[in-house]
Amino acid sequence: MSTFDEQAEAQLAERRGTDVRQMLWIQARNRQTGAVETIGFWTGDDHRTFTINGETRHYYGAGDVFDFPPMRVSVGLTVQKYTIKMALTDEARQAISVYNPRHARVEIHVCPLDLDSGLPMGEPKRRFKGRIANIKRTRGATGQSSQISLELETSMRALTRQMRLVRSNAALQQRTPTDLFREYSDTSGDWVVPWG
Repeated sequence: MSTFDEQAEAQLAERRGTDVRQMLWIQARNRQTGAVETIGFWTGDDHRTFTINGETRHYYGAGDVFDFPPMRVSVGLTVQKYTIKMALTDEARQAISVYNPRHARVEIHVCPLDLDSGLPMGEPKRRFKGRIANIKRTRGATGQSSQISLELETSMRALTRQMRLVRSNAALQQRTPTDLFREYSDTSGDWVVPWG
């Protein structure tokens, strides 16, 4: 269980209410240059800069165009999925057109705001870390805005991938020249073994 700083804990103890904003951070490759670039969105009204883990990040204010459903978490090694829906704003269009969102890294943070000043109380806390698994674009009817659905998967997905390096003898030879474990693996199915 993550803890908030003293100011946020004091506001929660007052029981006057809360003002917590969701933040989405995407690291994706630029389609033209191939360089990894970042873009961030948060549910606040204005663009704002936050410092997270010593890194300064700029988030575009998306207001109510995001739909962050309640997040269900569980203990274990299962791959959790989480879907975010957002309206097709100019910045959102950039996130899927300029950048290649396939398997892009994402983080979701929450940021409690002071009820009186509207300023962040402490550093935002991370709630999700993973990758974009799928994107679905829904075209809106006449007079309605289009939507993007981002299906996210937790970082546990990386544990389900097999390492291709150990599949062939050539790959093992590149890694360790003295490793002869798979020397005859490409012909082993063709051998005839006499019995009796």
